[in-house]
Amino acid sequence: MSRGWNTDLALIRVVAAREITGQLRSKAFWASLLVTAAMLCLSFSLSGVLGDGDDGPVTVGVTDGRSTVTEALRSEATVKEYPDVGSARAAVREEAVDAAVLPAGEVIVLRELPEALARTIQQAERTADHVERLRELGATPGEAERAFVSRGLSVTALDEDAAEVQERTMTAGLGVFLLFVLMLISGLGIAQGVAEEKSSRIVEVLLAKVQAWHLLAGKIVGLGAAALVQILLMMTVALGGAISFGVLHAPLDAIGTAANLLLWFVPGYVLFVTLYAVAGALVSRQEDVSHVIGPVNMLQMLSLVGPVLAVQGSSDESLLTVVSMVPGLSWAAMPVRMAAGDVPWWQVSVAFVLMLLAIAGLVRVGGRVYRGGLLRYGGIVRLREVLRSASY
Repeated sequence: MSRGWNTDLALIRVVAAREITGQLRSKAFWASLLVTAAMLCLSFSLSGVLGDGDDGPVTVGVTDGRSTVTEALRSEATVKEYPDVGSARAAVREEAVDAAVLPAGEVIVLRELPEALARTIQQAERTADHVERLRELGATPGEAERAFVSRGLSVTALDEDAAEVQERTMTAGLGVFLLFVLMLISGLGIAQGVAEEKSSRIVEVLLAKVQAWHLLAGKIVGLGAAALVQILLMMTVALGGAISFGVLHAPLDAIGTAANLLLWFVPGYVLFVTLYAVAGALVSRQEDVSHVIGPVNMLQMLSLVGPVLAVQGSSDESLLTVVSMVPGLSWAAMPVRMAAGDVPWWQVSVAFVLMLLAIAGLVRVGGRVYRGGLLRYGGIVRLREVLRSASY
């Protein structure tokens, strides 16, 4: 018995090595990786640049004689005083200040006045006008200014970790989407590869040496290993770029979220790879592949329902719980749900076990379909005929 298992494992290893070598030698494999990495780095760099631009303090120039406006602006912006209108204009032209407030309420800017800065200046002008009126009514300068000094707000955060939770959730959601695209592209390639081997009759030569389930298991292991290499490289680039450009405020949480996402992706990938390989075995021409992988694509599209509900903070917890427990959907829903909040341990365990049981059953049934469909030709083979021929 041990000798038989050793032989089976050796044959699976040979098929898996063939698939891994073919993927790593493929230009499309590395091209997609490089393009994705470049797009991620570009998006992170733009986020970092735009974020840095928003965080800088606003600087406003004020001419002499407008001390009331100057005092009103100091709490909201950095204020620079200039002796006359000409020097204030020159400061704006040289971009030493973002805007300059001149007498009679005139504001000059280099290009356009941002809405936030316009509100700040307008509020300062309104405060200065009220202070001047109080002075006319007999209030001393100190009393007039104190009348418009607001007390600082006492802020109490009910959820201090809200920013970290949102960051983890968005990281998991983005990761699921990228893995979904990768799985979709890989699945199409797998189905076309199986159909090509069948149409060129290479599969007949292979089946003379190994059994059909050896081919199926080898493809799953080999393509899964190649995809794992691609995913690890993409995650390394994505996390490294996000940390380098300061996009992530809690890098350790993001790394933990990525590791959990990868843990759930592996069984999900195995499940869908099996479905795509079995679908490819049902056709005799590559042109027919798109007709048989439609249901698989539809099921894969449904797997995005869970992440969307989790990211949007759906109030229907029961629907999100059910989606995150269903095999085929849980690989995407559960990691995003776990990033968004606490999930009972028994639900996580049940969802993972159900996924493994679904894979075991699918490999068993899919192996029969794969075996029955490889040697049947003439257009798209019906599933009932495949199962009948496989039983013989």
